[in-house]
Amino acid sequence: MWLCFHCLVNRFLFLVVGSLFGCLFVVIFLRLLREDEEFRFAVMGLLGITDVQSSIRQLVSAVGELTKTVQRLAEGQDRLWQEVRALREDQNKLWQENNKIWQEIKALRESQDAMRTDINRLWEENNKLWQEVKALREGYEALRTDVNKLWEENNKIWQEVRRIDENIERLWQENSKIWQEIRRLSENQERLWQEFRAFREEQGRFNRWMLSALVEIRDSLGGAYEYYTAHWIERWLEVRGINCDVRVNVTIPVDGSREIDAICYDPLVIGEATIKVFSIDEAEREVGKLLENARAAEKFFNRRVYALVLAVETAPEQVAEYLRRRASELGIVLVLGREYS
Repeated sequence: MWLCFHCLVNRFLFLVVGSLFGCLFVVIFLRLLREDEEFRFAVMGLLGITDVQSSIRQLVSAVGELTKTVQRLAEGQDRLWQEVRALREDQNKLWQENNKIWQEIKALRESQDAMRTDINRLWEENNKLWQEVKALREGYEALRTDVNKLWEENNKIWQEVRRIDENIERLWQENSKIWQEIRRLSENQERLWQEFRAFREEQGRFNRWMLSALVEIRDSLGGAYEYYTAHWIERWLEVRGINCDVRVNVTIPVDGSREIDAICYDPLVIGEATIKVFSIDEAEREVGKLLENARAAEKFFNRRVYALVLAVETAPEQVAEYLRRRASELGIVLVLGREYS
């Protein structure tokens, strides 16, 4: 069909070319094709393409169906992409879970390695313990041998103890005889103690007589009142729970030298003793002397004075009253003997 069409066209063109009006005919022919529908269909019938419209309609319908199919495919592809994204998210989660699992596996492996290390250490310790047990067993065997030897020695000792018991029995018999002798000696000793007590009482009476005689001698020599003052200070301190050996006529190297009638070193007690004070001036001098001795003693011994004692054997009533007032003012302990008017 297409070959006949070409032949027709060729002939037509041959005729047209041969004509002067060929060009004009072509223009008219094309115009008719554009404007005249029947002419156009006639030409199409001559060309054998009368079913083109139906084919185009079928093609358009097929294209429409294909477009719908493509749309459905696009929608399905969108759903597939959504599924793919969901699968990717699940895959990422799976990768994360997988990483966690690998980390857990790694931690388990590390823990397993640590457990293996501990197990190896335990095996080493176990081997050491077995070695210790072996050594203990060897020591136990040696100890058992020593114990057996000790039992043998113990049996020998018990035999010796039995012999000693026999000797002790004999010693108890001898001891009983000795105790009988001791009782006789104790009775004799009791008689000796009674004689000794009688002798000590007699000696005490003699010592008291001798002390009284010495006191009388000291009185006659003029130095007894310092000893009396020292003895009074000792008793005064004993009442306060203090024991002190009071010294008499002690010289200390302060301001040249100073002589203190009676002194206790710990606690520091200074005493001044005089037989008679006739006037207030003499009383003031005795008080001043006691205060100066106290300052010198504090300087020498580097401690505070615990007490000041002024002992006066006799004084007129007026002087005695003055001494009481001054002792109260200065915190002096006044030991006053006889007062006379």
